[in-house]
Formats: sequence, C-alpha cells, structure tokens
Amino acid sequence: MLANEPKHACAPPVAAWLTNLKTRLLLERLNETPEAETHALIMRQANEAALLAWLSSYPLLTFPCLFEERATVAIAQARRQARLYWQGLALDAPARAA
Repeated sequence: MLANEPKHACAPPVAAWLTNLKTRLLLERLNETPEAETHALIMRQANEAALLAWLSSYPLLTFPCLFEERATVAIAQARRQARLYWQGLALDAPARAA
C-alpha cells in the first residue's frame, strides 16, 4: 500500500461527500452571519472541524456537530471581543476630552 492510497475502498467518495457537506454547511453559516469580520474565523473552524472529522471513524456524522460547536464558540468570542473594544473606546472618550 502506498502512502497516498486510501485505507478503505470507499475513501474517495467519502472525501468528496465530506467536502460537499463542509461547503454546504459553511455557506449556510456564512449567510446566517451578518458580521463579515467573523467570516474568516468561521472558515477556519470549518477547515479544522473537517480535519478532526476526517480523523474519526465516521467523518460525515462527526463533521456537522463539530463545525456547529466550533463556529458558535468562534462567533461568540468575536462578538465579545468587539463589545469589549467598543466599551473601551467609550470609556476612553471622556478622558480624551478633558
């Protein structure tokens, strides 16, 4: 067996299905997320979830849950950071005026 050969006879179709699933779920999530600043984070989470899912025994079953969890956390963190940034600017504004 060569290093690049699939371990299973069904590996190529599964890889294509996983890629299609990742693309579909990623596009759905990006369409649902109005903040364009978070799109790069969501794409990164999709790639990482696909890698982790591929390493599992059932990548097509594992990916949706992994991606949903990771994307939700990434979006919440980005929103929290944005809120803290804007709050910091609001606190600095009176100090600059004085």
